[in-house]
Amino acid sequence: MLKTLFSNEFMPHGMCYMWRPELLWLHVISDALIFLSYTSIPITLVYILRMRKDLIFSNVMALFGAFVLLCGLTHLLAVWNVWNGTYWLSGGMKAMAAIVSVATAYMLWKLVPTLKNIPTVEKLKIEVEKREAAEKKLQEKASILAIESKRLNDLNDELEAYAFASSHDLKSPLRGIRQLASWIEEDLQAEGFTLPEDCREHFDVMKSRITRMEHLLDDLLAYSRAGHISGELTLINVKKLCFELLELLNTTSKTTLHIDDNIKEFKSFQAPLVLVIRNLLDNSIKHNNKKGGNIWLDIIEKDNYFEFSIKDDGPGVNASDFDRITRIFSTLKAKDEVEGSGMGLAIIQKIINKFDGSLTFASEEGEGLTVIFTWPQEHYLKMLMAAEITQRG
Repeated sequence: MLKTLFSNEFMPHGMCYMWRPELLWLHVISDALIFLSYTSIPITLVYILRMRKDLIFSNVMALFGAFVLLCGLTHLLAVWNVWNGTYWLSGGMKAMAAIVSVATAYMLWKLVPTLKNIPTVEKLKIEVEKREAAEKKLQEKASILAIESKRLNDLNDELEAYAFASSHDLKSPLRGIRQLASWIEEDLQAEGFTLPEDCREHFDVMKSRITRMEHLLDDLLAYSRAGHISGELTLINVKKLCFELLELLNTTSKTTLHIDDNIKEFKSFQAPLVLVIRNLLDNSIKHNNKKGGNIWLDIIEKDNYFEFSIKDDGPGVNASDFDRITRIFSTLKAKDEVEGSGMGLAIIQKIINKFDGSLTFASEEGEGLTVIFTWPQEHYLKMLMAAEITQRG
């Protein structure tokens, strides 16, 4: 096969030119220049493909480069065959060029719809202008939002300061009223007067409502402060924390807390998490109609969050009341029948929302209530802190 390809049994092409120098060199120089030019094209394409590996038509460009190179080699063999007669080799090279050229033509035809949809330079200019205009509008809106955000942050700071001052200023007269009621009772007893039963009940109602008002002021202050992510990250032992909170809250009932021993410590902001858990434990104790109730606490670690589950064996809550119990000042019982301001779950909801978490309930009336909330893990909490700092400027 190789012997046939390189056989020199035919007369050289120069004989067709009658060895006339001007005609012979016209063809030789032209074919040589075509070969050199054709060879430079695939070299340039290879350089472009190496520089721009993201080009979407790289396969077609490689095929086109091979086609041009083979065409160049046919012209090189044309120069060779001026003095030699290796026409089998020349024909084989042309056959290879023909195959690659057909493949290149086929690929180009397949690309016609795609190439047709490529926007013109004019269209691209118009699109760029539109995007620049849209970006300018977005920047203007971002500037307006930044100004509004700063204004709202300033208003929130003022509101928090006002809530703190109001809470402090309103508590003083309340304490005075409580003290005055106690003095009246003491003075009457010192004078030997025995208060009628209904009067004692009125005094007790007055004191309980003063206590409720004090709790309400405390909760209003806590609610106003619940919208900030700030402070230092501290290592929290949830099991130890919950038992300490239970000891503070569980003064009259004998509620038992069940926590898995394998719950890990983690870093977080302690104050808001304590406020959430304390309110939930307090609700479970306060609303349980059993003596010696039970609370089960569990934590599941997920991608960016810890999922807390706090379940009790109290009377439960009807599913239709789930939305209502998170509203501010809302209680399912009459105000005089339950201690508290009706703000506990509203405070919890606000804190959890600020920490990009969720708060859900599961219950069947008479079979206890399960509260599930998510709390960010340390790495996600740092992202929220960075966003808070950026937002507050």
